[in-house]
Amino acid sequence: MMRLLGILIITGFFCVGCNPPAGEPDSGDTSDTNSTTPAATNDTLPPPTTKASPEEKPAPPAEAPAEEPKAESLNGVDPAAAAQPTPADSVKGLLDDGSTEEKPAPESGAEMKKPEATETVSVAASGPVEMKLTPDNTLIQFVGTHVGDDPKPRTGNFGKFSGTAKADGDKLTSVEVTIETTSLDAGIPDLTNHLKNADFFDVRQHPKATFKTTKIENGDDGTKITGDLTMLGNTKSITFPAKVTVGKDVKLEAEFVIDRLEFGMDYSPDKVHKDVTMTIKVGK
Repeated sequence: MMRLLGILIITGFFCVGCNPPAGEPDSGDTSDTNSTTPAATNDTLPPPTTKASPEEKPAPPAEAPAEEPKAESLNGVDPAAAAQPTPADSVKGLLDDGSTEEKPAPESGAEMKKPEATETVSVAASGPVEMKLTPDNTLIQFVGTHVGDDPKPRTGNFGKFSGTAKADGDKLTSVEVTIETTSLDAGIPDLTNHLKNADFFDVRQHPKATFKTTKIENGDDGTKITGDLTMLGNTKSITFPAKVTVGKDVKLEAEFVIDRLEFGMDYSPDKVHKDVTMTIKVGK
């Protein structure tokens, strides 16, 4: 009995030392274990976290633009500056600076040399050549004059004719041509009509005139051509000198005089000279 009573007293002693009675705070105990935590309020709670909706994602922060690398200079020259055209006034000697200072004359050796004159040399054909004669490559012209101190030369030509010039090697062998007298043109309408009537060429009765070579003499001093000329139904043999060059084509130049009276063209020889100057150019 006594043992049980002793146990109860000891147990009660320990219980009283561990837990003091309610309403009596222990002023001497400053341990954290017995301190009271204040209740949480709206001022002390952290703000609620807002979640981004799946439709509106926050934009990523803008990155600062990267600085473009500067072009390296080449031999000390800025490429950007070199790409710009150089002003004319900054080029020495390009523009006149207005100075009145006398400038030295250029050296004689700095003068540009002129090209030497060249001469076209015809090459003789290796075989026979036949050239068609047309108004595009041939000129047939005549000049008549008045009698007296005021000759008033009048020039006429023919716009329609056809023919051939033949050569072998560097020698002319034949020439034939047929002229349409109706194509006569003297440059003055009244004169052209007068030359076409019966006083001169009588083109209604004789619409054609012809020439055909009968002999060609080739010499060192040139070529002599002989042939039959037919006008107004009259055929006469004429001879005249010519300068002839034979290459891929034939070139011929001749100037001579015929007597129009020999062909029956006998209008007023006291007013219009009987001599008529003919000019022929082939390969003009």
